[in-house]
Amino acid sequence: MGLFDRFKKAKPKQGTSERPLDDEMLNNIRGCAKDCAIELELDTSALSPNELVQAVNDHLRDWQKKSLPAPDSPFKQEPLILGSLWAEQLVATLSWEWVMVVFHEHGDSEAVAVVSPNREMMICPFHFVFGCMANHAPVTILLSYNMLVDGSGIPQLPPNGYENVMDKVQHIVPPS
Repeated sequence: MGLFDRFKKAKPKQGTSERPLDDEMLNNIRGCAKDCAIELELDTSALSPNELVQAVNDHLRDWQKKSLPAPDSPFKQEPLILGSLWAEQLVATLSWEWVMVVFHEHGDSEAVAVVSPNREMMICPFHFVFGCMANHAPVTILLSYNMLVDGSGIPQLPPNGYENVMDKVQHIVPPS
């Protein structure tokens, strides 16, 4: 150790990492997805993943049109159930995985997310749904799902980049 090494600042942690969700949390998420299907009166065995995602998207847009009050947290009933059903379709269709994402550049804050197999992309479904409810942000759930399933418009992204898909998806012409 050099004479002035003790005055050097510690390097801040960079980037994003993840840790697995425990079985209890995964079971809760899957239970929330089932609760959403019940609340929206959806037959999950008869509907395609696209139709289920569309139902979530439409419900959220209707919520905004009715100017219903937003919950006070992403971890309340509506964001949890809507986000769970939506993200479970990404897991089923695209082999994405549920994880806890850790944002080191933001004080090691964490968010439940679904991530692509190579971790180039992620979605934090509860936070996105909450943002749509609380801030009337454009609802791009169905659009993002269709783009991800199609895959042709997605640029090459580096593995382990954890790019937030929902920050990039926008309607060319906003739906009415």
